[in-house]
Amino acid sequence: MPEKRFDFAAEMTERGWPAPDETTMQGLLDIVDEGTLGASNHVTLALPLVARLAAADRPTARDEALALAEFIARTRGQGAPIVANALRWQTAGASELDPRDAARLLSDRAAEWEGAAAARRRALIEAGVTALAGTRAPLIFDYSSTVADLVRALANGPGLDRIIIPESRAIDGGRRYMTALSDLGVEIAFLPDAALDYAVTLSDAVLLGAESVTRDGGISNTVGSTPAARAAMANGIPVHGAADLFKVGDRTRDELPAPPLRRYDFLLKPGETATTAAPELEIVPPTLVTSILTEIGPVRPADLGGAVDRHRGNGEIQP
Repeated sequence: MPEKRFDFAAEMTERGWPAPDETTMQGLLDIVDEGTLGASNHVTLALPLVARLAAADRPTARDEALALAEFIARTRGQGAPIVANALRWQTAGASELDPRDAARLLSDRAAEWEGAAAARRRALIEAGVTALAGTRAPLIFDYSSTVADLVRALANGPGLDRIIIPESRAIDGGRRYMTALSDLGVEIAFLPDAALDYAVTLSDAVLLGAESVTRDGGISNTVGSTPAARAAMANGIPVHGAADLFKVGDRTRDELPAPPLRRYDFLLKPGETATTAAPELEIVPPTLVTSILTEIGPVRPADLGGAVDRHRGNGEIQP
């Protein structure tokens, strides 16, 4: 497991500030060293952690909190733009306030996040149902709570004939959809990843969740997402990502480093020896994406960067 949290402790020492306490170090373990999984979970952990440090009873508390936010943003936030974007929003203007007012601002914004994120989710689902009103048989690859909510809304609204779920064997993500959507009363096809070409012919749209989205509309998701999108496009089937605008990063797909490798040793039988290293995430190229379903409606990959700039400039991207 990475131990980036100790880099923050070293930075605090170099600045002559108090060493991070146990709560801060545990928070960093969960966030930057990914002891807890999921970018959205990391935002939920990071904002109160920053606010808590700002409330400490010492003259440097505000600056320590801002340093903590900056550290999380440049570590975990590099791979998960929602983390960096949320911290950027939380800390905007705090450096210009006196420490007490800054602590109050950071605390208030941390408290706002959950409700506002839920409102963005509702707006995304509503706009997504409208955009996908004619969809009767979505293929959903690897579990995403946003996509699960969208499929549920489609089933309960316009109606669905069938849901196609590849196994997403790398992290068994398809089975989570089986559990989450089994009560809908809609026929489910649960298929091996090797049958992706066949699976897409049963569908009329491919829906992907997103760990993050590149500025040019590439979708970071579990391995297997790109073959699913490629098979869909080859069969004339649209591919939609589902992500709110806080998940859109500042870099394009080509500007990102190669994803890290992980081991898939569950593939080996007892006594077998082989390397099983492969990425867990990949970026679906923008050329294979029809649209990103967002809280402002569907956005084409070519238009995504401009849409984010306009809404940030107008102050319309809210927490």
